[in-house]
Amino acid sequence: MKHIHKTIVAVLLVVGMTQGFTQLKDNDSIRSQDAVVSTSDRIRLNEILASNRAGWLDDEGQSSDWVEIHNPGNAPIRLGEYGLTNDPKDTGKWAFPDIRIPAGGYHVVWMSGLDRVALAPEALRTSVATIPFETTLIEHGADWRFLSGSDKKKNTTGWTAVDFDDSAFAVGPAGFGYGDEDDATELQFGTTAVLIRREFTLKEPLMSGSLVLQVDYDDGFAAYLNGTRVAEVNAAPEEPGLDSVARGSREAGSAERFDLSEHVGLLRQGKNVLAVAGLNTHRESSDMSLRVALGVLPTVWHANFRLPKEGGQLQLIGPERRVMDSVLYDQQANDQSYGRNQTAEADWGYFLTPTPGSVNDGPQQTAPLKSKLAFSPKPGFHDVGVEVRITANASTEVDIRYTRDGSEPVANSTRVDGPVRLDKTGLFRAAAFVGKERVGEIKSATYIVGRRPTLPVMSISMKPEDFYEVHMRSSATGRGSERTSHMEIFNTKGKRKVSTGFGLRLHGGFSRRGDFKTKKSYRAYFRDVYGSPRLKYNIIPMAGVKDFDKLVLRANANDRAPGGAYIRDQLMRDLHKDMGGLVSNGTWCLLYVNGKNYGVYNLVERMDEDFLASHIGKGEFDIMKTGNTILSGTRDAWEELGRFIGSTDISQKENYKALKKRVDIEDFTAYMIVNLWGQNYDWPHNNWYAARRLPDGKWRFMCWDSEWGFRGGPYKPDNDSYAFIDSGGAYGFSTQRKMFIALLGNPEYREYYQAEVRRHLDGALSEENVLRRTRQLRDTIANEIAHEYRARKYDIKVWHRKIEEVEEFGRIAGENFRRWTNDYFAFRNKPVSNPGLARLQNEAGYRHVVHRDANGGWSELIAAPGSDDWTASTLPLSPPAAGRPALYTLAGDERRLVYRGTDGHIYEHSSVSNAGAKGKWNRQNLTRQIGLSKAAADPSVVVANGVPHVVYVDELGEIHELWLDGQWRHFPLPAMPRAEGGAVASLDGSTLCVMYLSMFGVPYEQSLDLNSATPDQRSWRTDGVHRLPALGQPFGLTLNGRRNAVFLAASDWPRRAPFVFDWNERKRVPGYRTYQGNRNTLVYAAEIGQRFKDLFSIDETTGQVAETFHLFSDFLSTKHYLAFRDMQGTIREYVLRGETWKMTKPTEFANAPKAAGDPIGWIDGKVGTRHYIYQGDRAHVHELIFDGNWIHRNLSLSE
Repeated sequence: MKHIHKTIVAVLLVVGMTQGFTQLKDNDSIRSQDAVVSTSDRIRLNEILASNRAGWLDDEGQSSDWVEIHNPGNAPIRLGEYGLTNDPKDTGKWAFPDIRIPAGGYHVVWMSGLDRVALAPEALRTSVATIPFETTLIEHGADWRFLSGSDKKKNTTGWTAVDFDDSAFAVGPAGFGYGDEDDATELQFGTTAVLIRREFTLKEPLMSGSLVLQVDYDDGFAAYLNGTRVAEVNAAPEEPGLDSVARGSREAGSAERFDLSEHVGLLRQGKNVLAVAGLNTHRESSDMSLRVALGVLPTVWHANFRLPKEGGQLQLIGPERRVMDSVLYDQQANDQSYGRNQTAEADWGYFLTPTPGSVNDGPQQTAPLKSKLAFSPKPGFHDVGVEVRITANASTEVDIRYTRDGSEPVANSTRVDGPVRLDKTGLFRAAAFVGKERVGEIKSATYIVGRRPTLPVMSISMKPEDFYEVHMRSSATGRGSERTSHMEIFNTKGKRKVSTGFGLRLHGGFSRRGDFKTKKSYRAYFRDVYGSPRLKYNIIPMAGVKDFDKLVLRANANDRAPGGAYIRDQLMRDLHKDMGGLVSNGTWCLLYVNGKNYGVYNLVERMDEDFLASHIGKGEFDIMKTGNTILSGTRDAWEELGRFIGSTDISQKENYKALKKRVDIEDFTAYMIVNLWGQNYDWPHNNWYAARRLPDGKWRFMCWDSEWGFRGGPYKPDNDSYAFIDSGGAYGFSTQRKMFIALLGNPEYREYYQAEVRRHLDGALSEENVLRRTRQLRDTIANEIAHEYRARKYDIKVWHRKIEEVEEFGRIAGENFRRWTNDYFAFRNKPVSNPGLARLQNEAGYRHVVHRDANGGWSELIAAPGSDDWTASTLPLSPPAAGRPALYTLAGDERRLVYRGTDGHIYEHSSVSNAGAKGKWNRQNLTRQIGLSKAAADPSVVVANGVPHVVYVDELGEIHELWLDGQWRHFPLPAMPRAEGGAVASLDGSTLCVMYLSMFGVPYEQSLDLNSATPDQRSWRTDGVHRLPALGQPFGLTLNGRRNAVFLAASDWPRRAPFVFDWNERKRVPGYRTYQGNRNTLVYAAEIGQRFKDLFSIDETTGQVAETFHLFSDFLSTKHYLAFRDMQGTIREYVLRGETWKMTKPTEFANAPKAAGDPIGWIDGKVGTRHYIYQGDRAHVHELIFDGNWIHRNLSLSE
């Protein structure tokens, strides 16, 4: 008898023969009844199971009782006039749907009381139920035609249509992707879209209408069936192309099912096509995945009443409400069905082996068989030489069979013939048998022999092949990866407190690597299909929870033997709890599997709906985790929070108040402090949970997997946490990171945060409390860790050394974090003045050059249209400009100057070009007019579609955008690393780009899609150039649709080096390399479709940049130039060719004077000539022009 859990739905099964069935006589049943009609060609009751405990599962994964009906005739029967009842007075209690049952066919009805004839929503969740497709239209690993983002020259218009010519597409098996080492068809790193098409043929209409699309994806997709869009996630409404990107993020690993039943009419006999676009969020994403299957789920029937275990009556009602068949049954035994014998159709009896959906061909018993096994002495801790006896109290003569390796006993397993002596720890799995059939449940018993453990023991018994599959199947996820197991828990006195069935599956990303000897993490699920639906034992005393529906068995993969402390993650959660945080509580145990000691495990709560109900009260919740993955509810509110943070000025009081309605600020602040204080640098891109109660609860945040904290990762203790969160970190800007930085832009929150840091450093994060918690954990596990190290032949001194590292961290962390906090919040952007030039040519043809004169004042050179004569005049700037003004124009014959005054305000002066030296100037104080903070650096201006955008950096390092659309408006760049120095604005099509240097020396670019921006909602995107310190102003450029950068590499970091998480790239990304060039040199950062840009030193620039450099491109962004003044006063120009920059010296070619100031350059859009202007001796302005040859003009002498 096979006792494995299977999921069964109401499948119509046709038996290929009708012989062997005796005709059922009229009025025959288990007990004769009047008015019962049952003949050989009529449908009948065939088998019932009224106490289903360890057998078949319904479409919700529940062990519902069931009834089997059978059509023994030679023709199909339509069931529309049939029904079931358990009440003779109510013959219309439950009706069958009008579906045919074929000749010789069987159908199972679930007696769950749910009253439905459609699949449960849970059936669409592969993580909950594992209902296989009844008909598979496209298999999981099928070959598809595909086109990826690297093939953008190929035509994709109408690619979703049935008759689209996809001959140019490549062919490859699913799944498609990169970066996870589990894709059958590997795509190029940086791919943002892959288009796949699969043709399939239907020869006849489907029997079921439950059409289902199953997709595992990272980060989005859009699916089309025969040209019609049928499902999408994180996809724009238009037909995707190779340039499309996902609008949100999701981590692959668990497939989702989408109900396409309403689209089943799109299917046609003959050729059909499923077309799916897999989407990635951006080119820098480290991974992408797309796996697709299409199929039909079977028909499911649930009656509206249940079968009582203690006995009852069931009637099959036919046309005209006549009783077609009936059965009376007595008290039922677990997992023994009551049915008709195939050779004597009128005789009902009991079967030890239920056979739903097929013929009852096993031995039939006249009564249920009962057997109860007993072990003596009781399982637990025993001395060497203990003798174990297994006995049975049974209703009939039975054999007791047992195994010792975890496998399930079968009829030919070892028979109990007397006591079994144990000289070492051992496991028994035993059952009673009558002939070849098992009677009753399998009983497991563990005997810990010899040494007495000092921790509680959890002993798991299961089929060895099932454990191997759980341990080794790295791609298996969800309930389909769960295997039936048995758990025993013993307290430290050796008394067994728990003995129950459960489901075991693998847990965590790290556990998906390593061989069978690797210590891995698992999850335990308690369901009534295995035994008790909950673990009713306070296995985690500090949780204050009496029972659990699941547990996580953490192996502490990044903090375990032979080189870890084991306690880091638990310590982080304990300290967070001391701060008032909501945490997953944990304890320690020894884990045995099939009698083998697997060592010390951290037993913790799983943070899901049941966890929240246990700790904050019952309700419905949105729960999100790493990768914006939904654990419960929907991601709608989470995505709304991300949009709100990324596009809202949190510095404003009303917006801060609105955020506090969405987020528990005190909870979030404690969460950020404990992770930053603890230097948990495998976060916040990874290892996080967030939850809120529906409908309008506030988001709370929970620590998880903090094994990199407390010096557990590849960083140094002096790696500043604020440098990490501001300018380092990991992959992009998670919601938590963006929210923290955005909150720091609010004056009220800045003060609140600093006060909370002081409070927690004097409390939960004090040296005294941290050492107390550390030593509690150390002392709890010390004896068993020592035993594990001896057993595995590890050096126990390593563990003690790692514990000492954690203790030393506890001694110094508070002072370090206090100092870093003070330094970060004390930062002020020192005023920076650029004495360089500014130029403008307006539509009327006037040319303007603004510069400092020999006396230090600001002057202007003006040339009329068509003239090379320049006139000079002093600019009447009041107050004077502290640095170089920026020039722009809105009308044909005007110029506008925007500058930072000596008082720090941003001013605009405007006048017509031909106004003369005494012309009228219009003057505005923009920052005072809008009520903004003063500037610490010169502003930058670009004009997009007639709208000027002014960008400047204030004293706190925050960047502000001002724009004029009838009135001057303002928006601070939200959730951005704090800037030091100035910022430069540029346009990339309709995208406004702002390049600057963070206070920790990292070049950053903020970009805004102007087409989608509104005055109140402006979603800026942040991109950094990590791993190398920069100095001065960086610049950005666009090459082949990708944003690259150039910056001056500094000799050292300006403050403290921001730690960057590039572990995955160093270990797994082909071609990843660190920077190999010089410092104090210009560096080209090229976007290569990976997390981090590739860094190339620009030849012949080391030690040569006198002050700043200038970068510009032609109007089509096909040619790119940079120029600077070298240490000898020569103007150098570099032209980008491929990945290298070729250098020339225009001043030498033109025989021009040496430069005393830095150049600026441009290309004349009308004639294509290239120009530079710079200042030389006596503040003269010189121009270099290239029209095939370099020529020189002294503009100051042409006045």
